[in-house]
Amino acid sequence: MRPARMLIAAYVLASLFACGGGGAGPAGSTASDAGGTSLGAAIDSTQAGQSYTLQIWLPPGYAQGMATYPVIYAMDCEYRYSTLVSALQQTQTEAILVNVCAMSSARRFVDFTMPGAASYHRFLTLELIPFVDARYRTNRANRSLSGHSLSGEFVMYALYMEDPANRYFSAIVSEECTCWDDAAGAYSAQLAQPIAMEQAMYDADHRLPVKLVMAGDDLANGPQVAALYATISGRGYVGLHSVHLSYRLGHVPMDGPAFAAALNFIYAVP
Repeated sequence: MRPARMLIAAYVLASLFACGGGGAGPAGSTASDAGGTSLGAAIDSTQAGQSYTLQIWLPPGYAQGMATYPVIYAMDCEYRYSTLVSALQQTQTEAILVNVCAMSSARRFVDFTMPGAASYHRFLTLELIPFVDARYRTNRANRSLSGHSLSGEFVMYALYMEDPANRYFSAIVSEECTCWDDAAGAYSAQLAQPIAMEQAMYDADHRLPVKLVMAGDDLANGPQVAALYATISGRGYVGLHSVHLSYRLGHVPMDGPAFAAALNFIYAVP
């Protein structure tokens, strides 16, 4: 097992089922202040066959206006929620955060690797997005998808699985992608399935009108992230706006700075 994977496994196991962290209470509760509003919620997924706890953050002023907001869908609320909220506050990003809890360490390997990632993508697009759109004032043309480590692998699968004629996500943020682990937790730098999926995406349509942020840490998964970024950026996709970010902070500590940088890249004035 590689050192990076050992670190994230230990971190997640220590924080699993701690979905109250970061300011949100039980599902349905609220905690509001000048820094935004935290909400707890839950959703049952038919597509994934799993119930998921959500932590949702609404930006300051949401309740006082009628404006619509971009939505950032993120995985791994157990260890990411407070970090992501801090980055949103630091950058003063006016967006809704929907942070989905992984529910267990074992479940991460079901949802974030193939073939389970296909069901999880259907959960996000066919169930969670309508759930959120029905309850909040969302900008349906401006959705981002963010993952870290194993969920950073998932968001790359999601990019490959999107229908070119009907993309759900206009931005993808992949941090410390485990490129690539399989459902058994075995690592292969040349796993055939994601390579074939990216090739199929390219063959189907050379256009890729998304903002892609790929961030790695030199002390962990940085080399794998850099190699995948080089492959995608070298394709010459039309409409792709991408950036590669490199850190030397450690597998988990890089999440906050990388997410803040991603927010500035995604929401910068064109």
